[in-house]
Amino acid sequence: MPMSSALDERRVRTYVEDRLSVARRIDEPIPHVLVEGIFEPAFYELLAASWPPLELFKRDRAGRKYDLVPSSRAADARSAGYERLPPELREVWDFFVFTVNRRIVAPLLNRIFEPEIQARLRQIQDAFHAGLIAYPMEGTRDWAYQANVGRFMIRGNGYELKPHVDSMPYLVTVLHYFPDGPGDDHSGTIIYKAERPLDFLDCVQDGSTKYFHDAGVACEEVLRIPFRPNTLVAFPNTLNAAHGAVAPSAALRKVFQYHISLKGDDEKV
Repeated sequence: MPMSSALDERRVRTYVEDRLSVARRIDEPIPHVLVEGIFEPAFYELLAASWPPLELFKRDRAGRKYDLVPSSRAADARSAGYERLPPELREVWDFFVFTVNRRIVAPLLNRIFEPEIQARLRQIQDAFHAGLIAYPMEGTRDWAYQANVGRFMIRGNGYELKPHVDSMPYLVTVLHYFPDGPGDDHSGTIIYKAERPLDFLDCVQDGSTKYFHDAGVACEEVLRIPFRPNTLVAFPNTLNAAHGAVAPSAALRKVFQYHISLKGDDEKV
């Protein structure tokens, strides 16, 4: 398929709306949706073929974690490599970030998870007006939220992410899987059942990722989503949305993650 046909908002919208219209919201152990084949195969193949090279990613010291933020903004050091991506590949990913994610997928997910989004907004609004939130969130101006730019994530060498909830300004977490080859049954998102939710005031204070083991809350793995191509996983960022992941030692776990967020594009994701 020519790129001009693949980067067609109407075509992508029609396909995604059809896929999400038949997606079943699952409420246990946490509300979530899992959609296999979220994109038309030719569009997914274009995305997979356009995945940025490893040398553009910001790497951690252990060599297990690589991140790249698809933005030219200076707010995040992980975006530096994106400037070096060839223009034709940037065109693909800019379309994915600002058209597909922000204008097509996120509004559909907002409807699916509206009760959880509204409940979280009320919590954050109360905390904000009580002076408990000192970090910047552009959305506090008018309480508007949208898909942020997200990030490309590569994990390897047995990387492990323990049960946690995401940063407080994030209302919904969205993951797109991009395995090399057919994927596996091991490296998708792990969903846990927590013995109790995390405390909201503990989570809201600095807006960072919060881990259940740090709070002394036990978690039991109940679902491991297969790591398959062209798969979308999304769930609201509630206080009991315990999730994590592991990466294989001999392969790379490639995921694009973004959030429906109260943070603006000029704020670090």
